[in-house]
Amino acid sequence: MADSYSPVRGQAYAPGTSRLIAAELQRSGLELRLCDAAGEVLARGTPIDHEVGPAGRDILSFDEGMRFETTDREGLRALGVVTTGGWLARLEGWHPRLALLAVVCILGAIAIWRWGLDLLVSLAILATPAPVVTSMDRGNMLMIDRTFAEESDLSDARQAEIRDIFDALRSVAPEAPYGAYTLEFRDIDEMGPNAFALPGGTIVVTDALIEQFGDADVIAGVLGHEMAHISERHSLRQLYRSLSVYVLIGMMAGDVGPVLEDLILDGGVVLSLAYSRTHERAADDVGVRTAEAAGYDGAALAGFFEELDRRYGGLAPEWMSTHPDSADRAARIREMQ
Repeated sequence: MADSYSPVRGQAYAPGTSRLIAAELQRSGLELRLCDAAGEVLARGTPIDHEVGPAGRDILSFDEGMRFETTDREGLRALGVVTTGGWLARLEGWHPRLALLAVVCILGAIAIWRWGLDLLVSLAILATPAPVVTSMDRGNMLMIDRTFAEESDLSDARQAEIRDIFDALRSVAPEAPYGAYTLEFRDIDEMGPNAFALPGGTIVVTDALIEQFGDADVIAGVLGHEMAHISERHSLRQLYRSLSVYVLIGMMAGDVGPVLEDLILDGGVVLSLAYSRTHERAADDVGVRTAEAAGYDGAALAGFFEELDRRYGGLAPEWMSTHPDSADRAARIREMQ
């Protein structure tokens, strides 16, 4: 008497078509048959291939291209089609542990965001080639000149005086990481007395800063401060932190090119960043030391902050909106002397 086996129900489709038909896999003795709902034999013999598809579905392939799908793995084992313990397949199927895994992944992402972001930002900075950073400067300057900046009204003689101060600072300042320090003059009414640094080494000073705070020691302190932002890579660090969702995911996915290209084209991104207080303190320290090494009075930077605070108070120009706590920083600079 032939052994009796329960058929395994599922769906079959012929080669060259995706139309599914109801079918079942049957065994009688040593013979294995794939039949449709009417009992017509679609294929005979041992399947030549077995794979696990989506949602744990087993897919069997037969000699003539006929394929059979089913979710009845136990039935396939009973027929002798699946002979392994199936531990890998069980792992691929749904299990409450998947919910636990999802929770672990979420907690891991939070931990990276909370404690590992600085490390990832540092890795992103190391992975960024110098030409990309200098391209950011070009993109930002194009945006500045096209939107809100005018050519400087300072005389050539006055610009030359400021450049002499800049050259003296540059000779003793920490090395610019992405090339040489460069100085640009612009008339930007909206910014008032201001100076700012771009990641690649460009420093922009406004006419209002030179006209209202023209003392050489003050100018040296301000320029030294901005040089410190460049040498310490503060702009790039703040840029990556502010865009960490896009940049860091792009790094982990191995596709940072389009992200960085967008940063280069959208020049306003860097200008919208505000430095952290830690960065400001570091820039104050390095800037004062640089000014003093070039022969200027480092305490003049404290006087500059005190005057800004006296003039503007809570209605500060752009400098104070991105460089907070002027009075406290002035006191700290004086303590350094």
